[in-house]
Amino acid sequence: MENWRTILLNWLHIDISALVWYEQLAMVCVILLIIAIVDRLSKFILNRFLSRLVRASKAKWDDILLDRNVLNNLIAIIPAILLVLFLPFVFVDDPTLYTITQRLSWIYLVAITLRFVLSFFSALAHILESADSYKDKPIRGTIQMLEVLFSMLAVIIMISIAVNKSPVYLLTGLGASAAILMLVFQDLILGLVAGIQLSANKMMQVGDWVVVKDKGIDGFVIEITLTTVKIRNWDYTISTIQPQALVNGSFVNWSNVFASGGRRIARAVNIDIRSIRFLSDEELQQWADNPLLAEFITETQLQITAATERGDKIRATSLRLTNLTLLRRYMHNYIMQHPAFNKEFISLVRLLEPTPHGQPMQIYFFSNDTAWVNYEDIQARVFEYLYAIAPEFGINIFQSPSGEDIQGINK
Repeated sequence: MENWRTILLNWLHIDISALVWYEQLAMVCVILLIIAIVDRLSKFILNRFLSRLVRASKAKWDDILLDRNVLNNLIAIIPAILLVLFLPFVFVDDPTLYTITQRLSWIYLVAITLRFVLSFFSALAHILESADSYKDKPIRGTIQMLEVLFSMLAVIIMISIAVNKSPVYLLTGLGASAAILMLVFQDLILGLVAGIQLSANKMMQVGDWVVVKDKGIDGFVIEITLTTVKIRNWDYTISTIQPQALVNGSFVNWSNVFASGGRRIARAVNIDIRSIRFLSDEELQQWADNPLLAEFITETQLQITAATERGDKIRATSLRLTNLTLLRRYMHNYIMQHPAFNKEFISLVRLLEPTPHGQPMQIYFFSNDTAWVNYEDIQARVFEYLYAIAPEFGINIFQSPSGEDIQGINK
């Protein structure tokens, strides 16, 4: 077998054919020992010198490469290359052993290279996910698809080495079984397509607060992969759902609430209809100096006076103020002056359709603080104030009778 190995052996005046089996075994051990020494020396240089340079640099990406063992896996390729180059030396005079040794060495080199590529992709995903410009991109799903493709390619190459066939020959054979592969990897393919749709349409990204009502999911997205979307619920449980289920179904994304800087407060209280009445002039006078109602009362009284002077009694009567009208105007002006009110959004206090529980009055506005705890505190304070101020207008808030109420009637 005339190749560069035999030429080198002849130049060194080494006759492999004269070696007995235990001498060949000794040479194998010597070669493996040399390769092991090179491997240890390479790792020593990496850990002692190169790692210090990486830690000392201000860049973050090189630290990720080191922590994710990318550099270690890259250095591990060196012993694999030496194994391919020198181990078949021992069996150059034996075609069978030479072929077996060479193929096993190449398979090992491909496997080590694949390990480096997969670790590099893992580090790359971590680097890109840390960048603000890539947070809305399906990085994890794309990287996983690349890992699957490279793994399949490496397996095909290793099989082609083992059976001594060209990888193109194997790929041609796989074309006939494409339908089976599509069936096996349909979740990966559908997941990648769904992930691209989620990203391209800006439907979801890591860190978004999403609600999937039919699945009982309510929380923040922590990971988007090819086959699953992981969501941490408010109770800190983890829910997983397929990306295609989100694309084909429906969900609510609350991320725009935080981006807009305004979070809606829309809650209604039921007013006891029997407590609604017109206000007398004396009662109006009590509120005439209130800064939240003074302008409104003065303007309304001027309109009533003008309608009366014209002889338009219907108009004058329709302008008479009720205690509920005054309460609505008071709460609206109160909200407009509230320090947590976001003036960029609409606000109103309106009456909804009456129910058997009374007349619902809804307070609708947006707070300028979107943090959950602060938002709930703002909402609670507004309605606590409403409950306290309503009786001063002669308005009763409706609530169903409790056991204590019934007990009081019996007494």
